[in-house]
Amino acid sequence: MISLTIFSVLLTLLSPQVKAAKWRVFRVMPAAASTPLEGVAAGASDLWVVRAGATALRWDGRVWGEDGEPYLIVGRGREMWRFADGPAGVVAGRWTGRGWTDQPLGALDAHVTEAVVAGPGDVWASGLQWTDAGMRDVSWRWNGRAWRKVTMPWPVTAYAATGSSDVWAVSSIDRVTRFQHWNGSRWTAIAAPGGPIEINDIVALSPTEAYAVGSVTKAEGVVLRWNGSAWSQMKRRLEGGAYTHAMADGAGGVWMAERGYLVHLRNGRWMRQSSPVPQAELKGLAQGAGRMWAIAEDAAGQYVLSAP
Repeated sequence: MISLTIFSVLLTLLSPQVKAAKWRVFRVMPAAASTPLEGVAAGASDLWVVRAGATALRWDGRVWGEDGEPYLIVGRGREMWRFADGPAGVVAGRWTGRGWTDQPLGALDAHVTEAVVAGPGDVWASGLQWTDAGMRDVSWRWNGRAWRKVTMPWPVTAYAATGSSDVWAVSSIDRVTRFQHWNGSRWTAIAAPGGPIEINDIVALSPTEAYAVGSVTKAEGVVLRWNGSAWSQMKRRLEGGAYTHAMADGAGGVWMAERGYLVHLRNGRWMRQSSPVPQAELKGLAQGAGRMWAIAEDAAGQYVLSAP
């Protein structure tokens, strides 16, 4: 008689390997050169597609609708925020599950370019503000009651967070990259690996695991990994072009967008899938509402992709 332990081992060896979900086209929209896709965000049960100068599209799990004119939506789970222009400056709105509750930043002539939800009642946002002295970088933090202007060590081009005491802010301009980490009380500068690189996005899975994606040149992509003490360049990766977006898959892995491909990394194993619309430019990734999402567009149309 085969023991239970041996049977379990045999069953494991004979079982097929778990593969990353296959991407498919979820929705096709007509080409709209005047309103290009800007970004995508997913909450606990909703998906938002942001379009430049136009109303955002919202999928509530059953039907599509339109939802205001934000230029940025970020968040995770039930904590979602949007940013839009208003008569008194930037207006930030918090999702209630049924609609948005406005929480103005009180910043005239400003524009939020990056934001991250670190936790309930804890949101960071950065962007630009036009003053009499010219354009300057500016940042704010939501403390659960109001937005307050804060000072960052360097301009912020990307955020990631796993909690209120684990927030990353990347400054990557003209291939000069700096990492900044918030531990709940202060920002600390952390060195990037040597050499000029451009970081386009960052995703954090835990305080000891994060990934930053971008390029060394326009034709050569780069992935950096944080192990809890230092950033290093990953040597084992699929050859390809620049990585433009990254998002956690909700199961310990990361999806990355590359021209014409969606690349998956989990447990040190790489896998590359052709995009269902390989000629379209991938414009964003999101995870939520029960699946992964991506948006893409080309001269023929705009697309919402999903996996599974």
